[in-house]
Amino acid sequence: MSETAKGNGKNSVIEVSKLGKPFKRDTHVAFIFHRHHFQGVVEKQLKNSAIIDFDSEFSQSNTAQELKQKVVISYTKLKLIN
Repeated sequence: MSETAKGNGKNSVIEVSKLGKPFKRDTHVAFIFHRHHFQGVVEKQLKNSAIIDFDSEFSQSNTAQELKQKVVISYTKLKLIN
């Protein structure tokens, strides 16, 4: 699996690790960040981590506001939500 990255005017392909295969774009996930539980949606896959958009229920938290509603989390720290 791969995702296209835009940088330096060139499109390069990001090879997603085996751990990242279940965490496709728009997948709902749960994670812990600074000892607090959050939920969000995968916006983009990276090689060993994903960029997560916080769910609206967490968007007013200090953490989400400080991080501008996005955070990068390792695939090992993500859990799928049905």
